[in-house]
Amino acid sequence: MMGDQQRALAVKRMLTCLLALVLSLLCSAVLAEAPGIEWFKGQGTDEGEHVHEGCQTRDGGYVAIGQAYRDDEPYMLIVKVDSDGNLEWQQTFGGAGRRAIGYCAAEVPDGYIVGGNLHDASCQRMQRFLAKLDCAGKTVWQKFYGAPGISAIRGIDITSDGGIVATGYKNGPDTEEFREFVFIADNDDGFTGFIMKLDAEGSVEWEKPIDAPQGTKVREISQGYAICSCVWTQTEDTEANQDFCLIETDDRGSTLWRKTLGGSRPDHLYDFDLTKDGGYILGGHTVSYGVSNWDYLLMKVDGDGKEEWHKTFGQPRGYDARYIHDEAYGVRQTPDGGYILAGGSGDEYDSYHGSGHPAGPSDEWKVYLVRTDGEGNLLWEGIYPAAANVGNNAAEYIGLTSDGGYIVFVDTDSQTPPEPNNFGFLKTAPDVSNESGRDALGTPLPSHHGHESSAGVSKRH
Repeated sequence: MMGDQQRALAVKRMLTCLLALVLSLLCSAVLAEAPGIEWFKGQGTDEGEHVHEGCQTRDGGYVAIGQAYRDDEPYMLIVKVDSDGNLEWQQTFGGAGRRAIGYCAAEVPDGYIVGGNLHDASCQRMQRFLAKLDCAGKTVWQKFYGAPGISAIRGIDITSDGGIVATGYKNGPDTEEFREFVFIADNDDGFTGFIMKLDAEGSVEWEKPIDAPQGTKVREISQGYAICSCVWTQTEDTEANQDFCLIETDDRGSTLWRKTLGGSRPDHLYDFDLTKDGGYILGGHTVSYGVSNWDYLLMKVDGDGKEEWHKTFGQPRGYDARYIHDEAYGVRQTPDGGYILAGGSGDEYDSYHGSGHPAGPSDEWKVYLVRTDGEGNLLWEGIYPAAANVGNNAAEYIGLTSDGGYIVFVDTDSQTPPEPNNFGFLKTAPDVSNESGRDALGTPLPSHHGHESSAGVSKRH
């Protein structure tokens, strides 16, 4: 029989081990600090705007694209700012009864390629549209790409031969609903997706259909091209729901494989990035995987489109998960092999009002950034702006910056004038959780940021 002294010693040892385990778990749960805001500025007109995409430019500034409104009709707006977010120029397409939406923009050595759709007088409906701007924002060329129904270019990439690859949708119904920004096209409405290769002057080299109602983003890869989308799926065991969709094609646009990924309920995919191991990182939001309402969904897949892991994130202010929408629209791999996911967090329910967080009540939308390591484990999460009662802000896209920080393109009504809604340009401080020794574009950082590494961010070829 164990004596009282031995029993007490055993209990003491057990409690010591338990305390050590608890302390270890608490230490591992301590998150890095999210980078602060260096500056946050709104640009646009005295009407309403909505930004969709953008990037840092070679001169250290930033360019963004989306739409503005005049007399309740959208027209395409492109905004260029300097390295401090100050306006350099604006360019527009459409207006005066010609609707237009700006979806995508990319920099080329002598300017910018911008894409979306614009009302074409020759067929009296919105058609796929590309334009080239010079570095001062002046139009070099503009072209329509005719297609049945309403059509649009949703995503572009500049290819290694200096040309352009584009994806999007066509065959959409010419109705009021689809003359606006189309978040997710649907087969039931007749939409069909495409991939199209153009030369540097915007002339079509070839076009192929894809097995999806739209292509959302496209990237050049070594064997051809990769496209992300969102599609309806159904099996014998599940009801119809929307899933992530990833497609690889050869260099002529013929499909090599198509994969659908996600849970048993709707999953919406809006962005993806190429990863250093030859795979992909997918970013969007979900009501699958046991979440209470829309939460961020970060998913890693290998080079054959097979899921390696997925993680969900949400409720950064701790409000009731049943009422909070955490909606992610942009994702990038970071130089250390981790990931950054961007979107917005807030509620849209008249029946609910959460309060008590320093960053404001639940119905005040916030930019929500999530930073993970290479396995999807949370390093930090940030909500911007941190103050309460400043207005609504939600990230629509995110880019890496040359100083190791991030540029976040924000739908904002807090950065005025102009007003009421603007293109928001939010520049964060450098992300010190990145220990790769290189900034977000792969350039070596000063020694105080960490050791130098050969890893960088580039296209996969």
